[in-house]
Amino acid sequence: IINNYKHRSPAVRGKLKEMLNTGNLAGTGKLVILPVDQGFEHGPARSFAPNPKGYDPLFHVELAIESGCNAYAAPLGFIESAAAEYGGQIPLILKVNNNDSLYSSPNPLSAITSGIEDALDLGCHAIGFTIYPGTSEKNTAFEQLKYMIRSAHENGLAAVVWSYPRGETIASEDETGLDIVAYAAHQIKIIK
Repeated sequence: IINNYKHRSPAVRGKLKEMLNTGNLAGTGKLVILPVDQGFEHGPARSFAPNPKGYDPLFHVELAIESGCNAYAAPLGFIESAAAEYGGQIPLILKVNNNDSLYSSPNPLSAITSGIEDALDLGCHAIGFTIYPGTSEKNTAFEQLKYMIRSAHENGLAAVVWSYPRGETIASEDETGLDIVAYAAHQIKIIK
């Protein structure tokens, strides 16, 4: 896996190696990240009421460690809660943009909610970014993503992108079509 990132700095490759060599899948070339941003996106009650332990931000990082995940990804507040106590036990990924369901749009554009400085201050291995190719806001999102990736790499951080092909131009039944998913993944690889 790391051989595919020869063009990245030793610092970025080092962060990737640490993620790939953590947890139950260490050394296999496989990566499992526990992303916990659904409280921001869908609201805390919808996300955590079925399991009230989920209201505690530390529950999720502990779950990631106990489950043998390679890394834990979350928005700023959850990472701030976890960094001091758990940062050395599992690589942390700061989710730098987030969407919410208080305002529903067929063309989502996630808000930038934290930055590279936050990730560095908290000892994160990477930043995480969600993008929705297929929305009318995609060009703005691509520009934000390019800036965030460049800034992360310049500061020795890896970047993880969640690319969800959604928007008014993609029918919901087509969002999981192999050609659509491959297109969305291809776009991100070209940007990275």
